[in-house]
Formats: sequence, C-alpha cells, structure tokens
Amino acid sequence: MTSASPIFPPLEKNLTIPEAIDFNLQHNAGQPFFTFSDQETSEGVTVITHLEFGRAAHRIAHMLRPGRSGSDGQVVAFIALADTILYQAITAGLIVAGLVPFPISPRNSPAAVVNLLQKTSCHRLIATQVTLKPLIDGVNAHIAAEDPDFTLLIEEIPSLTTSYPKLGREKSEDTFQPYPPPTSHPSVNDVSMYLHSSGSTGFPKAIPQTHLALVHWASYPGVTDFRDYESRLNMACMALPPFHTLGVYLQLLNPMYGIVSVALYPPTATSKDLLPVTPSPQNILEHTRMTRADIIVVIPALLQIWSMSQEDVDFLKTLKFIVYSGGSLAPKLGDHLTESGVQVRPVYGGTEFGAPSRVFPRKGDEKDWQYMEFHDRANVRWVSQRDGTFECQLLTWEKHQVMVENLPDIKGYATSDLWENHPTKKYLWRIVGRIDDVIVHSSGEKTVPAPMEDVVMSSPLVQGTVMFGRERNEAGILIEPKPGHAIDVSDHKQLAALRNKLWPIVEEANKNAPAFSRIYKEMILITAKDKPLPRTGKGTVMRKAALAAYDDEIKALYATIEENTKPENIDPPASWGAADVEEWLIQQAMDLTSSSHISPSIDLFEQGFDSLSATFLRHRIVGALRSSNDPATQKAEQNLEQNSVYTYPVIKDLAAHIARLTSNADGLPNKAEGKVRIEEMIKKYTAGLSGPIEVSSRAPDGKCPPVVLLTGSSGNLGSQILATLLEDDRIEKIYAFNRPSTGAPTILERHLERFKDRGLDVGLLDSKKLVFLSGDTTQPDLGLDRGQYGMICRTVGIIIHNAWKLDFNLSLPSFESHIQGTRNLINIARSGENASTRRFLFTSSIASAQSWSRAKGPYPEEVVEDASIAVGGGYGEGKYVAERVLAQSGLHATSFRIGQVSGGRPRGAWATSDWLPILVKSGLTLGVLPQAEGVVSWVPMDVVAKSIVDVALADETASIGLNLVHPHPVEWNSVIVNMKTAVKDVLNKDLGVVSFHDWFASLEGRAANATAQDMASLPAIKLLQFFRGLAQANDEDVKLETKGEETGGLPTFSTDKMREISATIRDIDQLKADDARAWVGYWHDAGFLG
Repeated sequence: MTSASPIFPPLEKNLTIPEAIDFNLQHNAGQPFFTFSDQETSEGVTVITHLEFGRAAHRIAHMLRPGRSGSDGQVVAFIALADTILYQAITAGLIVAGLVPFPISPRNSPAAVVNLLQKTSCHRLIATQVTLKPLIDGVNAHIAAEDPDFTLLIEEIPSLTTSYPKLGREKSEDTFQPYPPPTSHPSVNDVSMYLHSSGSTGFPKAIPQTHLALVHWASYPGVTDFRDYESRLNMACMALPPFHTLGVYLQLLNPMYGIVSVALYPPTATSKDLLPVTPSPQNILEHTRMTRADIIVVIPALLQIWSMSQEDVDFLKTLKFIVYSGGSLAPKLGDHLTESGVQVRPVYGGTEFGAPSRVFPRKGDEKDWQYMEFHDRANVRWVSQRDGTFECQLLTWEKHQVMVENLPDIKGYATSDLWENHPTKKYLWRIVGRIDDVIVHSSGEKTVPAPMEDVVMSSPLVQGTVMFGRERNEAGILIEPKPGHAIDVSDHKQLAALRNKLWPIVEEANKNAPAFSRIYKEMILITAKDKPLPRTGKGTVMRKAALAAYDDEIKALYATIEENTKPENIDPPASWGAADVEEWLIQQAMDLTSSSHISPSIDLFEQGFDSLSATFLRHRIVGALRSSNDPATQKAEQNLEQNSVYTYPVIKDLAAHIARLTSNADGLPNKAEGKVRIEEMIKKYTAGLSGPIEVSSRAPDGKCPPVVLLTGSSGNLGSQILATLLEDDRIEKIYAFNRPSTGAPTILERHLERFKDRGLDVGLLDSKKLVFLSGDTTQPDLGLDRGQYGMICRTVGIIIHNAWKLDFNLSLPSFESHIQGTRNLINIARSGENASTRRFLFTSSIASAQSWSRAKGPYPEEVVEDASIAVGGGYGEGKYVAERVLAQSGLHATSFRIGQVSGGRPRGAWATSDWLPILVKSGLTLGVLPQAEGVVSWVPMDVVAKSIVDVALADETASIGLNLVHPHPVEWNSVIVNMKTAVKDVLNKDLGVVSFHDWFASLEGRAANATAQDMASLPAIKLLQFFRGLAQANDEDVKLETKGEETGGLPTFSTDKMREISATIRDIDQLKADDARAWVGYWHDAGFLG
C-alpha cells in the first residue's frame, strides 16, 4: 500500500462522482480503494488503487455508452449477483458515462422490479442473466402480461476481466483511454442515481439522488468521521449488499471522497455462471482478519451470533470499532459487548436523507453506545410526542438537501422515528421506536403491529393487546383477558389452556403477516389479574407504559427461548445426512421432554411433545444450521418453515426433510414428495378396510332408515343442512353431532345464534326429532357414552360428515385428526344392523383437485387415484385423503366436491370474513369494483344443503364422487354489474368498474403505507397475496384470450351425475341481480358495509 498521505477531494466545490474520480486519478492514484485477501501475493492481500478503480469506471463507461452517443440522463437499472469491486465500478462507470444508474436488489419480486422500472421510465437493464435467470424471466413475463407496450432492453453486465484487465497490478504507464468528458457541466440538481427503499410495507419506492445530495452525503460523518480519524482506516464492508444505501455510502462514497480503504471478499464471479461469496458470520470475520481491517460494519443480527463465541468476541476487541446499522441492538447484548471491551457504535441514516449522525463518540461517551450525536450540518427539528419522545424531522437547507420532502409547513423530511434525549448529555439522542409503532427486529425486518392486534382484539376472550419484539428476532403479544377469563399466570396448566383457546385467533392474525412477524403460541404473554394494562382516560391501552410495566416478564420469556437456541449449547449432528440428523433429533427430543426414550417412528406429540417443545426443537435446529461453516447448510435455515415440526412430527420424516434442505439449499417444493406424503396417509387410514361389510337381515328392500347423523351442524353450511333436514318430513330423527362447548354459549345457543344470523326458522330447533350430541370424532367411540354410541350404530341410516377445520394455511399433518375422525365414522358405518345399506356423505371441496390441469378438461365425478392432483395446501390434501379412504370403505359413499358457496335464501347470508364481501367493502373505499375474464360457478348455500339432502334420500345410489358447483356459470362481469347496482340500491353509492389488474394495482398502492384505519376500510389488504393470485391468473387469461373458463385460473368440474340425481341442482337458476341484492343487504345489516 502507498505510504503517501492522501489529498482529499474538496467537498466545498461540490465535486460530482466523475469529478471526484478524476481528482483521485490525479492526486490519489496510489491510495487503496479496495482490498481483498489473496494468498498468492506476498502480503496476503490485493489492493485495488484509485488508479485502477477510476480506470475501471472509465472502461465501463466506454462499454455502456460508447463515444458518449445518445442523450445524457437515461436511467439504466442493474440487477446483478456480482463481486462488489465490479458492482460499485459499474455504479460509478454509469455516472461517468452521463447515465443514471439504478441498482436494484435481486431479492425483489419481478412485479416490484417492473414497478421500479416503470416509475423511473427506465427501459434499459443490465444484469447477470445466467445467475438471475428466474428473476429476469419473471420480469419479462410480468411485462408481457401487464404492459406489453413497455420496451425493455436487457444486457449482460461488463465483466470483471474487461473492467480490471490487470486486477491489482495496474500501473500508470499501462494502456488506458479516458472516457470523453461531457460537453457541458451537469447541474448539481440533476439526478445522479436512483436508490430504492426496502419495500417493507409494499413495493419499494425509487428515490432519486442528485449530484448535490451525494456531495452532502459525503460531507456527513458517514464519510468525514472515517476520513478524519486519527489514523488511516481499512474498513471491512463485505457484509453489506452493494445495492443498499449503506453499501453505496461505505463502499463507494467513503473511499471516493474520504480516501478510506474498504476491505471486501476476493472476486469469485469471474464468469457468467459463477457467484460472488455469500456472506456468513464466520467468513466475514475470516476475511476481516485476512485483510487486516480495523473497523467492521454489520447489521445487529451478526453481533448477536458473534457474542455467543468468546473467540469471536476476543477478535472483535482487537478492532477499533464495530459499526452497526439497519436495525436495533438489544441493550443487554450491547452492554455485554461493551463491557467485554468491544467498541460498538450505531449509525443512523436513510435513503431519503443520508447519514447525519456522528460515528465516533466524544471522549467519555464510549459507554453510551446506544446514543448518537447529530452533525452540525443536520438541521434537525425535534417534535415532542408529549411522552418524553421526539420525532426526528430533517429540514432542507443549503448544506443538506433531503431527497424526499413530506412536511406540510416547510421543506424537509419527517422520519417518523422516535428518539429520547440523554438525561444529562443533551447533545446525545437514542432512537426508541416509530410513530406508527413499527417493531424493528434485530434482523432489521419490521413488524406493523396494529393489523395483527386488531384481529386478536376481535376475540370475545380479549380485552387488550400489545405486540412486542423490538431488538428481538421473534414477535410476541401481551394479552389482557376479559373479566371472567383471567387466570393465575403462575399456574402453567391454566396458562396452557388459555393459550390454546386464544391460538385460533392468533393463527388468524398470523395468516397474512410476513414470516418474521408471526407469533408463536409460546410468545403469548398473559397479563396478571392484579396488573391490568395501563389505559388513557378514553380507555385506550397505553402501549409504551404497558411494555414498560411488563418489561421483566417479556425479558424472562425471551431468556427462556434464548437459552434453548444458543449454538454453543447445541452440538450439531455429526453430518447433515438423514441418519445422523435422525440420531441428533432423538437426543434433542429426549432432552426437551426429559425422557429416556423417543421413538423415531412415532408422532412426537404422542410422546410428550407440546407446542413449546416444538418451538424449542425448531430453534435448536436453526442454531445448529447457523453454526455450520457450509454456506449451503446455513442457507437451509432460511427455508426451514416455522411449522416444520408440525409438518413433520415423526423424527424419521423430519430428519429426511432437513437432509433434503441442506442438499437443496433453494428449498424448492417437491410435488413428488407431496404425492408420497398423501399416499402414505391414505395407506395408514385404509388399513383394515378390505374385509366384507356385515349384511343386514332387517333392512327392508335395501333401503336405509331415514335417521341421520350430521357432524358439524353448528357451522355455516352445517346449520343450513340441519334446517333442511328438519323441514323434511321423510326424516325421522337427526343426531346433530358437534364438539363440546367450552363454557358459554351452549350447543343450543350456538345453533340459535347461527339460525338467527342466517334467517332460518329458529322454531325448527324445538323439533322432537332433533337430538344434540357432543363428542370427539378422533375417539373410536366418538367420546359418547355406551348407550348413545349403541343407539347410533343401531339406528342411523345416513351419515353426513360435514365437520372439518377451514384453514388454508395448514399442512396435511394438521388435518390428520379430521382424517382419523372420518375413519372412525367409517368404522361405525361398517358395523351394526344397517351397515350394508347405510349411506355416507362427505362434504369435500374442489380444493381436493387443486393441482388438476385445465388442459385435461373438466374434473370428473369420480375419485381420481392420482394423488398428484391434490398436492398443494393441506386443506385440499386432507379432503382428498378422506375421499380416497371413503372410496375403499365398501360403503355406499359419496364425496361432494363443493365449490365456492355464496349467500343463499332466505336472507343472502354470506360470511363477512369471506373474500368476496371483503372485495366489495374494499371496492367501496377504492370507488371501483374489478372486472375479470371468465365465469363463476358459485352455488347458494341453501341449494348446496338441499342438493346434499336430495342425494341422501335418493332412491338410487349416487356416484362415489359428485361435483357440487353451479351447472350454469355466469360471467364474472355480470356478477360485478349486479353488485354495482345492489350497492347503489342498498347504500346509495356509485361505484366504477375497472380491470382486475388496475383494481389490484390500486389496492397494492394503498397497502404500501396502510394505517390501521386503512386496514379497517380496505380489508382486502389483509388478503393481498390471495388477490394478487387472482389478478395474476386473470392477467394470464387476458394474455391467452381464455374464454369460458373459471375466473381465477381454477379448473372446471363436470356436473352431469350431480344434475341427474339432484332435482335441486338440476333446476337451479343462474345467479341474478336479486342474489347480489340479498348479499349486499345482508352485509349492510351485519354492519360490515356502511
């Protein structure tokens, strides 16, 4: 490295990046720009000097805009898995060429990339097209579907060898052709480059950075503190993504304007099909050592990992400083590192305004590591929140141009970040949160708590909620039960019972939350009876006060979790092969259950596991994967599902799954594996069904007696079936079977409430032929007493099995209890006096054919014995397994594949939690409803119920499979027109109609910065992924000019056999305006539509 002192570019002259490059070529040619480890050199490192970097930028300018042809200011996006030494040279080279670079994260979705290109009018993209082929293909496909007139030229990025022909060895006398200078000096207010936000609340936003803004950034401590340090620094920045604002700041602006050497990984992407080094906790430290860096810049999550190793902490102590940004650091961890002698420093910044806080503390402030001091160039307006916190607002002035101005009264940027002032050192500030209470986890990921809290608050058990998880990896929730549901929190049995009762509503809140925001059952914290949540005079929970009041309990909860996740407490498997992983899992399970024996072939939950054990086991697996030095093994941790122990509750299966993940780091789903899983479940529950069914000597004329066992009669469809049966004089008796009520309401009260809601005749529930039964289908005797069980076996001639959990997020194992219940009911049906004539009707779903290809034509009315057609969500897989088990039962069995059920007579009741009412309510806020290609085959609920009863009482035996969808579909657009008219009639509101593509784009735009009020008025935001799927499927249908197919990409279903046996479905009218009018009227009366 050169020993000459650097000459710093004069920031007061507002040198642009090309001018700074030329300045350094003249004055700092021998100064190091980048360094990386290289064991083939005598010093063990290779240095990229300012001479070599500057020339690389000029060469890239030649390659990307030869001869300065064309016009200045054209935006060129680039998405690349490239070595940082090349990546940042491309950024600089594009600016030298008079173009506007827009580095884009390869982690963005194709839709997000296209949105960024459109927002910046960018029609040229350079990329690593081999290593990012799926993303590039996705971008092309998205453009073709969404905006085929949008032109985009895609090129390969310049190569490392053409940019750095003498990598680390270039001298001034080597051949070099400077890029021609501009004919006129650019304005400092011209856009120099674009960067984008993280997109944590929607699509990322493109933020322009002018030449002046970048000079102002370089004038801030994010550059000048490193530049002016008492000795020359070598700063390890290999952990930072080069497209990120922090990467641009430290990997480009720092060496360019501060003449600070930046240590990186050695280049490995030396051909189109090779990748750069993937950062890991250990290789970051390894290359920091080898490059002899004295400062390292990281995200807080890495510090948490390193703090667990004394060897790593000892190395960190040898560095001058550890700088972190992009998330908060837990105080306990920061204190531990500081007390161990590690110099920890936070940096505050944003793409909208740069990095205005000082990096290095004043003498005597070293232990105040959480606090920051703002530079004098930052014109900060502190806005009191009247609770001891202040919002930081950065105002534009001549020495600092913010790039997003969102204040109503003055030019400046409201950050929404909340800060506290140091109690004695008034120049120091500590960030404590955000105005919108976003929870920033230690990973830098952000959880918006309000939508999830609102869902949990909808439970009748809950009086108050506050989510927590700042500076932690896992989110949690503090719940105050309503009076009558409070518990003794020190009683573990009471605590477990209440958590189980609350779990369904927490699962609902988890449905639409990102993975890092989801709440484990063990992270539900219950308030003590004598310690209610603090509230304002209006009764609103005081969030900060509540978290402060329960700080000790929250810390204790995390301490319990953390103790089970520390890698040093867990020896990893001998290898990541299935056999070694299986043996390791057995040891972990024995430890967690304090058991001397765990079988690898039996469900863990049958061997003493509970949800807490499952969570801890997953954490241990994660810890072991993270401790590996193998990048593929580390990457497998990212693909380990949160519910992995529930999905694979048998150790043999779990071990095989983990082994597959470590050998297939991409974690791609395996359809063949899904088929095998389904077939194994079918085999398990068809065992013993091959024997003959007892022939009855009493059944006259082969007819079954009109005595019905109906399961799930208190649900939406179940109550409609029950009413239909009660109204039918042919039925002698109905056993309405449901799970027991836990407290109020009683079973009768549940039915009364459901009947009233749906407009059914509550007087029917007084019928003498109705008998309510409570039990559990997973028990061989259904949990009934001997007399009740015997009566059912002797008298029931028709079983209508309707009880099934409706949850599209769960995997197949979570529905095993329902499959087991189906098998137990089959065992009853195969026994007793009426076995040979008994009918078994099962309410299945079209989801059981979720992977059926449209190309095969309509799905037939039979049981298709190819399990691959059912692979997908666990709900449909479970229904398919039940269909197959029934098909082998030897019974007169029929599975109804029921499609979308719409509101039916008498009052059009359609649950407001379903997707269509959510679409309509959101349409009211957006002012428009969406048009789409295709038809809908929705069936009103009363028709579904009557059709099932038609089959139950038919003279002839029905097919083993019937498709209960509307035989006369109507166009989606016809339904939308009727809905529009109904909204006008009922609500006196006029709605427009737009394409589904535009409707979803409007919804997605509103979702990007959604408030709690938006969530209430636009509930479709909570189903964003579902509506995105509908929009994408419709875009595909538009592109292919598909006609007559089911809207949303669904297959069609044959109905010939269903129409033949059921007069109700045969004679059904098409959906009309009156139906839409009834639905909207019901939603209005229910208070859902205002």
